[in-house]
Amino acid sequence: MFLKELRLRNFRNYFELSLVFKRGINILIGENAQGKTNLLEAIHFINTLQSFRTQDEKNLINTSAREAVISAAVEGGCGTKNISLFLDDKGKRVKVNNRKISRASEFLSETHVITFSPDDLFLIKDQPSERRRYFDRAILPHAPSYLKTINRYDKILQQRNHLLRDIRDRKKGAEKGLLAAWDDQLIEEGARLLLKRHNFVEEIRPFLEGIFKELSRGQKMLSIFYNSPIIPAAEGAVDADAVKKRFQDALQGAREEELRHGHTLIGPHRDDFQFILDDYDAKATFSQGQHRLAILALKLSETALYKQISGEYPILLLDDVFSELDEERGEALIEQIINMDIEQVFITAAKKEGIPSQKAGRSLYWIKEGVITEGYEDRREQGEIGIEGRKEN
Repeated sequence: MFLKELRLRNFRNYFELSLVFKRGINILIGENAQGKTNLLEAIHFINTLQSFRTQDEKNLINTSAREAVISAAVEGGCGTKNISLFLDDKGKRVKVNNRKISRASEFLSETHVITFSPDDLFLIKDQPSERRRYFDRAILPHAPSYLKTINRYDKILQQRNHLLRDIRDRKKGAEKGLLAAWDDQLIEEGARLLLKRHNFVEEIRPFLEGIFKELSRGQKMLSIFYNSPIIPAAEGAVDADAVKKRFQDALQGAREEELRHGHTLIGPHRDDFQFILDDYDAKATFSQGQHRLAILALKLSETALYKQISGEYPILLLDDVFSELDEERGEALIEQIINMDIEQVFITAAKKEGIPSQKAGRSLYWIKEGVITEGYEDRREQGEIGIEGRKEN
């Protein structure tokens, strides 16, 4: 899929913007605070209904306005989808081909982007909860109903924890026998989460290993595993009934300890995703450069897996991707993107000098104070597009 056209009104520092994009690699060049990341954020937002930079969506509205509007035409295997998003202090409203979208789960199958931002660099060394959240989001495009499973599991977990605390504190009516009903529900929804996560890791691992090998020029080997006491990491295909039985046995084995602590100690809410670099835990051995390379390999792996499952590539967004890559690694990244034949990629860079030399299929956009000039190698003889619309020279 690829983004054919994007229109913004009062989004961040863009008062009025209309752009037509090309397939291939689109490079957005500009100094800090000029609007290049804002443009990526707009593309990400209209494709996912979420910002990768802020939890407070009011921050996306220009300070001089009460409403922001994003419109996009996205072409995919099912034709062109015209998406309109309206954002104000009451929330957001979305239409696809003039059809109102009432639930986020309806929208997830419409289009997809995969985004790299500097915040992702904390993933491997961050807390397990952040990795669980990251991979749960990565699974969603392949299984929109997975969100309902997550929500059901979380609600059951809260109720079970509440009962465990009441039993521990000897509150009236709180009996151990009541745990059986919550165990059954926790096992049912938890097994679905476990299987989805395990299978996702099994599917993405070959891509990650191959792509990281290419990006590192064969110097290192990176792999990934889902760490759960219920599903051993060495297992390949896993039977759902076997997972439920192991989950049940694990809960029974942890019963007395859970009653002492007053919360659930076994389940997908306690699991982790582990990256292994040359047989060692990457969390302890990664250099800063290797960390960046690993996350980029992960993003490209997600892109390749999406193509394998859906039959088309998502839009790939790479923010500030070259800042800590040496020339060789930067060249390797662009080579990998070209070799994968990803339909459309957006890359931000502070300076043209830091961009690898490959020029095949790339378009350049220069950004300054919310005004965008489209060009190839310089700004001469180019039409200017910005807050006043398209200008002819």
